[in-house]
Amino acid sequence: MKLIFKISVVLFIAASIFAGCTRDDICDPAEAVTPLLIITFKDNANPLQGKSVTNLVVRKNNSDSTFVYSNTEPTDSIAIPLDTEMNITNLIFTLNDDDDEETTNADNLQFTYLRDEQYVNRACGFKTTYTNFTTELEQDTDNWITSFQVLQTNITDEIEAHLSIRF
Repeated sequence: MKLIFKISVVLFIAASIFAGCTRDDICDPAEAVTPLLIITFKDNANPLQGKSVTNLVVRKNNSDSTFVYSNTEPTDSIAIPLDTEMNITNLIFTLNDDDDEETTNADNLQFTYLRDEQYVNRACGFKTTYTNFTTELEQDTDNWITSFQVLQTNITDEIEAHLSIRF
């Protein structure tokens, strides 16, 4: 009788342990992340040649000028988020962002697109991809951005650049 009781207790504990376990909900970042907009910077004289920008700051063009990107180191490409709540993102790209008004130059870019929310899984939730991506530069008297080229109209990953800016 003691043997049956001991076996019953062991089986009950084992069943409780296995019944209490749930599947781990781990989100694979490779499949679940809303892609960032990848922008490369090119030399206007030689569009195949990458060109580094220094002291680049990117802000939202809104009432509080929320920072999207800021870097004092030279770089020839950046990755920035697009608005996932609206089909438009307005950003201010400021070159040589410092206290000297003579060297600071800001250009406004407007990105328009269609959003596509996709359910990934329970762990990851939803991600947003973008289609029909277009860009428009607000012209002013001293644009540092001379031209741009949309390289991909569908933004579904971060493998290749989506936009090339020439200056």
